[in-house]
This record gives sequence, structure tokens and C-alpha cells, in this order.
Amino acid sequence: IGEVEKTTNFTIEFSKDLAPVNKIGEWLTDEFVLFNPKIEGKFKWIDSKTLQFSPDYSLESMKNYTAKISNKILFNKKLNIDYKTFKFNTPFFDVTKAEFFWTQIPHKAYTTSIQANLYFNYPVLPDQLLSNLEITKDGEKITEYEFVTTGPADIIAISFGEIKQTTENQNLVIKVTKGLKSVLGDEGIKEDRTFEYELSKISKLDITDVTSGFDGTNGWIDVYLNQTIIKENIEEFITVEPKQDLSFQVYDNHVRINSKMSKVNTLTLKVKKGLPGLYGGSLDRDYERVVSLVNVDPSVNFVDSKGNYLMLPGSKSLAVNVVNIDEIDIEVSQIHKNNIMYFKDRFRRNSWDYYGPGYSYSPHYSPDSYGKALYKDKVELKTSKNWLSTVNINLEKALDPNFKGIFLVEVRSNNERWIKDSKILAISDLGIITKKANHELIVFVNSISKAEPQKDVTVEIFSNHNTSIFKDVTNSQGVVKFNLKDGKRNNDYPRMVYLEKGNDFNYLDLREANIETSRFDVGGISDYQENYKTFMYAERNLYRPGETVNISGILRDDKMNIIKDEPVVLKIISPTGKVFEEYPKTLNEQGSYEQSFTMPTYAQTGIYKTELYNGAQKLIGTYNISVEDFVPDKIRVNQKVDNEKALPGENVNISLDSEFLFGAKAAKLKYEGEIQFKNNNFISKKFKDYNFGNYVGENTQINNHT
Repeated sequence: IGEVEKTTNFTIEFSKDLAPVNKIGEWLTDEFVLFNPKIEGKFKWIDSKTLQFSPDYSLESMKNYTAKISNKILFNKKLNIDYKTFKFNTPFFDVTKAEFFWTQIPHKAYTTSIQANLYFNYPVLPDQLLSNLEITKDGEKITEYEFVTTGPADIIAISFGEIKQTTENQNLVIKVTKGLKSVLGDEGIKEDRTFEYELSKISKLDITDVTSGFDGTNGWIDVYLNQTIIKENIEEFITVEPKQDLSFQVYDNHVRINSKMSKVNTLTLKVKKGLPGLYGGSLDRDYERVVSLVNVDPSVNFVDSKGNYLMLPGSKSLAVNVVNIDEIDIEVSQIHKNNIMYFKDRFRRNSWDYYGPGYSYSPHYSPDSYGKALYKDKVELKTSKNWLSTVNINLEKALDPNFKGIFLVEVRSNNERWIKDSKILAISDLGIITKKANHELIVFVNSISKAEPQKDVTVEIFSNHNTSIFKDVTNSQGVVKFNLKDGKRNNDYPRMVYLEKGNDFNYLDLREANIETSRFDVGGISDYQENYKTFMYAERNLYRPGETVNISGILRDDKMNIIKDEPVVLKIISPTGKVFEEYPKTLNEQGSYEQSFTMPTYAQTGIYKTELYNGAQKLIGTYNISVEDFVPDKIRVNQKVDNEKALPGENVNISLDSEFLFGAKAAKLKYEGEIQFKNNNFISKKFKDYNFGNYVGENTQINNHT
């Protein structure tokens, strides 16, 4: 049957009636077709002659499959059948398109480059692409290119390095040679792929493509260009009809137009002449195009994709978003307490599912023998095409006072079983916070509904080997402490925390709940000062010469008690190590102080250190600020006058031409200027003793925008 998409149903039509009436319309586990490699899924007879197979998951990438009809389709009928083997495969690795546009070289101001985006149907490593890539510009091979994309991706961005600007278009050719492999498989590209493109000169802005999308609630239009545009006043140049409330996002080579676009199938996009590009180009004519909002791929997803807990006194409902699906199947299962860790470790299938050009992460769970199914439901949906609907799943009937464990909720399309979502969750009023020190594990338990500590809650700690290593009850503050040295054996470490109080049960997976601290300042105090804890701060840590610095401090003792009415001295130390300013202060009733000082306009730039001393001249705190001059963008300005000589009463016209040093016009920038008049004395040879000057004019200040 050839190439098939990774997400698809298989339909087989037979020439004779095969399925009995009681088998029609039901999902069955009988293997009517034998797939190799095996594909998990279920079969359904649409009618007595038509069999449908729907996979539970998307098919593997770049994979060859075979399918053979089994004798189970006969239902013990005595018929002759040709058990033919069919071959098919999922799409093989390939590059689908390339786009080119002007851009700025990162970290190099005022220099421009050309960037190419290569689109693949599966992710590829830039390092692997390097040996299979050839680029030419105007017939000359480019070797000084670099990859903007650093990791595996299905869109690889390539910068061609600094490009000399010309008034001509750029002829570009990019070639991906055969043999390049994706990170998802060993099957390489079978033939060379060549893309040729004529890129307009940088002084001309072109619209190269327009695409659109819709997610059931919001729509968007992507307008692709040969260079990025100036976002200021963009709404004056880009409009749609019928009129919509629009918002804009500007990227390197395209602008995204977002809107609710309620109940609109087509729009007319209008872009006015004069739309400015960042590098000096502008659109030379009006652009108009009818845009269709494409059909949304069917989907079913939990509204809250991350939450794993529901409050026991609450509504016990889960919201599910559904788009373009007529009927969904719901299955609720229990996972017993002693199986939770094994279930989470072994039956979670972390996979990347491809839908269209992109791909997304989707966790799949299966209860198997680690729990039991509680009930199944079907929900028919009557919604408009492409519009998102929300279904609420109530779990009230899943509750059992004798059950200790968690729940698994699976939701899937009735006709396309791979379109699904699943979630594990606990229903409880016991909130858990854990804190781990070197040899101690502290568990805090509070009521979620009342925000009060919970006394006499049984807390049990299970190790990574699923064995109980600690068990105790919380005190009146809802706290219980465990000494980790007591349970240390055979490389055990705490993995699961289980709470029980009456009919209430909750759990916490310490491996999943661990907070990564690398982005936080958790180093503690580097210079300990006995009896003092000093917290110094300013409204920011970067200033210009001439600005006022406001700095404050708070002091506490070792037990975090307020230190008040104590004299302190604040010293400002310059970058050369000399005392710049010194201020004696007295701590107020809150144990704090405030001080303002102004940096002179001639202040030396660099790091200034503020030091706080107590009455005994002991250093008890420091805080650093930087004083720097900010260098504005470099601009080249040419000015001309229409007449270098003028008589009193005549007008003098002055024209300015400004541009950034990389060539773009410095448009819409505020400028200020001063016209100075100097008196040129007239001396008569005949009347040398007389002064004929009568100039009484004043210098003129001007300001405007380019």
C-alpha cells in the first residue's frame, strides 16, 4: 500500500459478508490482521464487509511494515481467502523546503548577513548536516557559514556570515547531499536536494509567503518577508477584512498576526505600500491576498496538562479540550498504593508524536496488571467544525473509601484511537511539602481546603526499591522528621512519600517533585558576621554619572530579631579603592536605614562598593553597584545647506541625511540641533574708525524627528 502517515487508520474491504451482526460497531482485541513489527491497537467492523484498525499510538518513524490477513476474519466460516501480505512504510527522512532572508549577525552590531532556514520532516543534528551541505552565492562557494541552531531540530537555521551589500539581487543555491540521516533513524536521504533562490537586495522589502493556522480558539496569519520589519506603527500597514482585533509578533523573517477570528473561514489580508524593513527596505506596492484558515487537526487534551492532584472536598472534575472529534471514549482505572512506583517507572511511555509539520510531547500511560479498570464512558459531541469544545469528567463515582491509591484517566477519539491523552492523579485534602537536608527528611502536612496543619497523619517513606524504610505520624504542627541515617541500607534512598488519615490518601514522588536549585542563589552567607545579618539593596545596580543612588539596608541578629537604635557608618568606596563618600546613620525602629547620594557627572566609571560598619568599625555588610556610560548606536549624519551665502532676511534651508553605520536609514529618531550665528564685522577702508556691524540675532534651537 506504499507510504502512510504516522497517524492513520487502516481500512480493509472484503468482497463477502464476514462479520456477524453482534460484532459490528464494537472495538475488538482479536488480531484480524498480523502486523510486523507489531502495532498495538484495536479493530472495529464498520459493516459486515469493512474492517477498520486504529493504532493506539503513532507509528514509528522511517519504518517498514508488513500486514497479513489472519483466518480470524472468517469467524469459523468455511471460505477460501487469499492471505496476501501487504507492505507499507512511514515517510522516510527528507528535506522539504528552504527559505532565505536578510538578518543581523548576532553580537556584531551594524553588520548584516543572509540566513537560510532548512525544513526537514524529522529532526537532524547540525553537526551531521555540516558534511552534507553545499552553499553558493552568485556562483561562488560559501564556506564561512555557521549554524544558528545548536541542537537537533526539524528547522535548521544557517547564517552565511558577513555579506557585502550591493544594489543587485543575490542568487543563492543550497544543496543537501544524499546520505544525511535524522536522529530518529538510520535511513538517509536517498537523493540530493537542491534549492535555488533569488533574494531581493536589502533596500527592497518583499513578501515571500503567507501561511495561516487555527487551534479552535485563536487564529493566526504568518507573513514571511526577506527581512525583519519595524514593529512601530505596524497596525497602520497591516489589516484584515472582515475587521478583527489584531496583535502582532515580529520575528527574524516573518510577522505573526494573531486574532480570535471568531467564526471566520476566510480573511482578506492587506499590506500597505511603504511597510518599513529594519535594514532600509520598504514594500514598493500594496499587497492583498485571500487567506483561508486551515482545518484544525483533531485533538483531545486535558486543559491542565501538569496538575496531578484534585482536592477531596472539591468538585472532582477534570476539563478536557476537544477539537474536530464527534465522540470520545473515557476510561477510569485505579492504581494500588504498592504498585504506584512500578507503574510510574515502567508503564509511562514518553514519546514525541508528530502531527503535521511539527511534533509534540505526549505522555501515555497504561494500567495493565498494576490496577483495575473502574468504568468506561462515551460522550458524543455536537460542535462546529474547527471549534474547541470543553468536556468535564466527574470522578465522584470512582471514589471508594477503602481504596488507597491513585487514579488513571484516559480520554481518546472513538474513531482514531491514537488521538488521546491520559493523566494520573490523586484525590486528597492532604497537602505535602518535603524538605531534605544532609541527613534529615522533613515532611509538612496541611489541609488543602483549610490551610491548617494536620495532626496524626500517618507518613510512610518508601525507598527506590519500593520497600518501607520510615513510618511515623505528624505532630500538632503537621510536621514529622526522619533521620536518614536510620534507614540507610543497600543503597536505599527515599523515593515515595505516602500519607494516610482515615479515608484520605495522598502521595508525593520525590524524584519528580525535586526542585532544581541551579538557577537560585542557595549558597547562603559567604562571610559570616557574628551577631549580624545584613541585607543591603538598591533599586538597581547600574547607574550613569549624574544619577541619584538610593541604597537601603536591613539588620537582624543571629535569631532574626530586630536590631534598632544602633549607630552604623555607610562608606562608598570608589573603583580605585578610596573612600568616595561616608555617612553616619542610626538604625530605625525597624532595624533599617536609607541613604541617597548623587554620582557627579564627572564620576569615574567602574564598580563602587558600599560598605556598612558598626559602631566598633567592624565591617558587617557590602553591596556593589556599577557606574557606566551607555554608548548609543552609532549614526552617520550628513547635513547640507542650499546656499552658503545669505543676506539679512533671506531663508536658509538645511537638509539632514542620517543612517546607521550598517546602511539602514535612521528613521523616526528624535534629533536636536543648534544654529549658531557669528557676526562677521564689516570694515570700510575709507572709514576705518567706524564699526558697521548691526547684528542682534540669537542662536536658534531646533528639534524634530527624522
